[in-house]
Amino acid sequence: MRDVLLQAERARSFLSGLLTGLGVMVVVCMTSLCDPHTGQRWLPLILAGFTSGFLLLRGRSYVDRWQSITLAGTAVIIAAAVCVRYALELSSPLAVSIVAAILVLLPAAGMAAAAHVPHTIYSPLFRKFVEWIEYLCLMPIFPLALWLMNVYAAIRYR
Repeated sequence: MRDVLLQAERARSFLSGLLTGLGVMVVVCMTSLCDPHTGQRWLPLILAGFTSGFLLLRGRSYVDRWQSITLAGTAVIIAAAVCVRYALELSSPLAVSIVAAILVLLPAAGMAAAAHVPHTIYSPLFRKFVEWIEYLCLMPIFPLALWLMNVYAAIRYR
């Protein structure tokens, strides 16, 4: 019995480490992809939005609270880092004002959700609906990433 508990704890800590590494990598990649001076600057923003939404919704499926927090935190940090990069790169008063508003509303929405969500009992239908939204966030990630890497153009003009 002790051996099983030890192996389960190792597996849990290994998965926590993998999720932390994934989170750092995704935040760095999404932040570096979202360049406000490129021609198609909307494409990396949509990719970052879908990735962030998927990670936020995927975090609810983990039993371990720290693993869920890691994925949800990664999603929020992606949004905040992309906003900060846009504010620093564009340096216009409008961009800085919009980013400041987003950076104030993001934690406020998180605190409101943290106060409301744990005390609410959700129906299986609502849980299934959220799961379908998660799948809808997952579906466009790979086609958008391939489009961003110009794989479709390379195949078409081959």
